[in-house]
Amino acid sequence: MAETTENFNLVKLNQLFLGCFQEDDVIDLDSYVNAYDELSKLFGLLGSIFGFVVADVVEKIEILRDYRKSPEGEHYKSVQSMISYEVQQNITDNKKKASGARTLLRLHRAMEFTAELMRDVRNAEEGAKMSTITRKAYDGTLSKHHPWLIRKGVHVAMYTLPSRKQLLEKIMLTDDQSKVEDLMEAANLQGKMYDIIQDIYKKENLLNLP
Repeated sequence: MAETTENFNLVKLNQLFLGCFQEDDVIDLDSYVNAYDELSKLFGLLGSIFGFVVADVVEKIEILRDYRKSPEGEHYKSVQSMISYEVQQNITDNKKKASGARTLLRLHRAMEFTAELMRDVRNAEEGAKMSTITRKAYDGTLSKHHPWLIRKGVHVAMYTLPSRKQLLEKIMLTDDQSKVEDLMEAANLQGKMYDIIQDIYKKENLLNLP
């Protein structure tokens, strides 16, 4: 990703997410990847605590973009068409190359966390500690996919997080309620995206891809 975390733009993120949804809740994969490119900068704003997530997200984004550029790229036009194609080809659990389904699942799990985090930051009192807010969101979402050692490290590192006020300043938000409401819009859009993809994976029994 060429841009830095300092360039994270919440309004742009919401516009990108809106562009993901097509008719009948079909999710355009290119738009999803572009939105995630912007979303990943939020992890960077949280400091080194989620550095390992940023690195993983960058890798996953590039894998999905490579699939779109491949000779089979048309099958990867939407999340739905990608899953349907890989299920038919029996390659969702490909041992030689990370499948699109497995790759997207990792991003999907992280999105549950960012949606919850944005919602909690928006609803928190002004003086609330980001360590408390982030731990609650993390423990309820992403932590269930991490081994004990990583969970322990994240918990310890959370005490280095900026304050809620400092985080809002970093993402160019003030206590102006109209601005802070952009956080709720982002959380709701991610929540909608998460639910649609969760249903797809559940239907195809892919939620536990290794």
